[in-house]
Amino acid sequence: MTAEGAPRVPMFADEPVRELRGLASLTDPGDRVAAVIDLPILGARGDGKTQFIVHAIRALRAHTPALLGSEQAMNREVMRAVLDPRSPRPDATPPGAVPHFTFRVRGAGLFSRVGIGGALRLFASLGALGPIALGMGIALVGLVLAVAAHAGASGALLAACGVLIALIAALRAHGRLAHMGDVEIVFWDVAGEQVYSAAAADYYALLGALVEARRRRADELGRSYAFAPVLICNPLALGTADSGSPYERLRELLPLFAAHGGGEPRALVAINRWSVVDPICVRGAERDEVVAVTACAHGEPATQPRDVARDVVRACCLDVEDGRDGDVRVDYLRYDTALRASVTTDEHALTYDYEEGPGAFNGRARLRFLSWLVGMVRWHGRAAQPATAPAPASTIETPVVPPPANESRYAPPPIAAQAPVEPVPETVWARPR
Repeated sequence: MTAEGAPRVPMFADEPVRELRGLASLTDPGDRVAAVIDLPILGARGDGKTQFIVHAIRALRAHTPALLGSEQAMNREVMRAVLDPRSPRPDATPPGAVPHFTFRVRGAGLFSRVGIGGALRLFASLGALGPIALGMGIALVGLVLAVAAHAGASGALLAACGVLIALIAALRAHGRLAHMGDVEIVFWDVAGEQVYSAAAADYYALLGALVEARRRRADELGRSYAFAPVLICNPLALGTADSGSPYERLRELLPLFAAHGGGEPRALVAINRWSVVDPICVRGAERDEVVAVTACAHGEPATQPRDVARDVVRACCLDVEDGRDGDVRVDYLRYDTALRASVTTDEHALTYDYEEGPGAFNGRARLRFLSWLVGMVRWHGRAAQPATAPAPASTIETPVVPPPANESRYAPPPIAAQAPVEPVPETVWARPR
């Protein structure tokens, strides 16, 4: 049950893609929310997908809706990494399982957290930017009259009226946003090797089934829905021009996954070890030079050096800018996933010394991530209506492959199409990276 008392609605009666497990445990909010956003997190094994999710949850200051069963267990497990800096690093996601983590952001608090540009876009989408601009224009005219035309009383009164108009418009927009409800954000994790192998077709089909069901329900309830993949770029794993990297292969596939987003597809590339980019791409160095990078986590033995080419890092991290890849809008987020990091260089070698932990995006990255999320929401002129009754779950009849014995913890409890979801004891899901 949600806080408002409306039950969450199972989206699928069984797994629509028999090779992957993850949709049968998904529920959709039954109470009023302004929008639902699905963010599949793509990346190679060990690139830091789970670390990105932890950073995002902290940056959002998100809270968890009242989930049940396996959804609740998955959220609690990722929250251990969010809240406990001493928690061990999560294990990799097992192939064949696609866990998801569901969180919410208060709509009323978005204006103060997205910066001036983001707030103006919010006002515009809510239809308040015009009245605010009109009010400020009237106020400016009043000030000019008071100063230049020596019409002190009349000018001051006109300026006050303009400020009042702008203030009323801003307060009404704030109230409308609060009335629309929260924004629910769902992060989807997947084993890295599945998205650049033959199994990528299964994952692509899973995302297609997800988007179709979400969009149909959003249309029924009058809420906004957005979908955008996030691709993790780890500069330490880019390799050399001769070897090619999983990131480069995934970057070529990114527009295909983003196309599920509909008429205005969006995608985000998150560069997560930004501290090493400038030292690798140092000015004056030969661009085709290969640098041996040693990563040294605090309290752990140093890793084996990784060879990365300066020009590859420059092309993938430093020189890229927000823009379009065909019809897909691609934005870039730059941050360092470590709590603290330092870099030392020695000719053709570089040492990246960092302290790992559940950090958060720094100020600029946090603002950029929040603005990117808010910019995908199409705020409707009316608040989304709560569901009067649970919608029937998908009845796609596809064979369901039972999970292997050692991965049964990922199997969701059977859900009848109209039956209420019963709480089950918390299970421990296999941890992603």
